[in-house]
Amino acid sequence: MGKILDLTGQTYGSLVVIKKSDEIKGGNVMWECQCNCGNKTLVTSYNLRSGRIGSCGCQKSKFTSEKTTGKNNPSYRHNLRNTKIYAVWVNMKQRCFNPNHKNFKDYGGRGINICEEWSKDVQTFYNWSVANGYKEGLTIDRIDNDKGYSPDNCRWVTMKVQRKNQRKRRT
Repeated sequence: MGKILDLTGQTYGSLVVIKKSDEIKGGNVMWECQCNCGNKTLVTSYNLRSGRIGSCGCQKSKFTSEKTTGKNNPSYRHNLRNTKIYAVWVNMKQRCFNPNHKNFKDYGGRGINICEEWSKDVQTFYNWSVANGYKEGLTIDRIDNDKGYSPDNCRWVTMKVQRKNQRKRRT
């Protein structure tokens, strides 16, 4: 079995991962999570990381009864999972918040963060991206490399422009 990615402290929807459980389900590690509603639940790594489960179950009835969308309901499905912008958003969050990510030291490890509106809502990030020049083949670039990801510090650029804006590395 390979190295287990530590999810402790990570947030997935309405769930915050508290600790690794001793239980295994279908060969998957189980994590004890605290839901925003106060309930605790066990969820597999796969279900957390894939976004299949984002609450203890409390959101399902709330979603169907309220018929709300977007930020008003954490269980709202944005249908962005298969877009490149969603992949950029996930990778951006991993670099900034996951100490086990290979590039964490260059991002979260040196204080680079993501503004709250983007961090908590992929739809907001998607809307900003589309309104601010996102096109296939462009990458997200922080204008000031010492500041975090936010609407006033980010732009969509080519890799050529991205390379010119890279921080000088020690050799």
